[in-house]
Amino acid sequence: MKRPCALLRFLYQFVLRLATPIGLLLLRVRFRGLANVPKKGPYILCSNHRCVLDPFTIAMGIPQHLYYMAKSELFTNHGSVAAALLRAVGAFPVHRDSADLQSLHTAEAILKRGDSLGIFPQGRVVFDNTPFRPKSGAVLLAARTGMPILPVSIWCEGPWKFGKRVTVRIGSLLPAKTFSGADKDRRLLRRCAALLADQINHQLEKGHAS
Repeated sequence: MKRPCALLRFLYQFVLRLATPIGLLLLRVRFRGLANVPKKGPYILCSNHRCVLDPFTIAMGIPQHLYYMAKSELFTNHGSVAAALLRAVGAFPVHRDSADLQSLHTAEAILKRGDSLGIFPQGRVVFDNTPFRPKSGAVLLAARTGMPILPVSIWCEGPWKFGKRVTVRIGSLLPAKTFSGADKDRRLLRRCAALLADQINHQLEKGHAS
């Protein structure tokens, strides 16, 4: 997919930065590990998924314009205007629970042109603190493109709701060599996905700690 035009990217970032102080106040979001965010991309940001506002929550602390894989239902079930807005800010559809080669190729193209990608590899919102168990798509993409993964965790006590404290913790960048060869070896792919799960679960275990 093409980048949104420069005007749309500017408007998106302008509105986002204006809304960030309000969002931080209303959502009670605190960031940990912002120094781990690369100064520039490309990289793959992987996070657990606690609520539908997670892309906005993460974007409040990440300076780069992230392009997100989003479930295809968001593009088909909410009207053409919603679909157009999603595409305008760089989101693109992925068909869950299937081998969606088109979305994989779109993600590869985004990374190869130098942009960063956001993925929630659980494939759905998980409303409680169930341990993070990612599908292997993000690791497969990292192996195919030679890109590093930035592990992010979103923690709140119990089910998320407005006014509840939220901690977004950004871990150390996992270098591309960590995932080398995983696209050609299924067992290695599973081990790399388990490594990513361990990293994000370790971050979640810290809760709201500084």
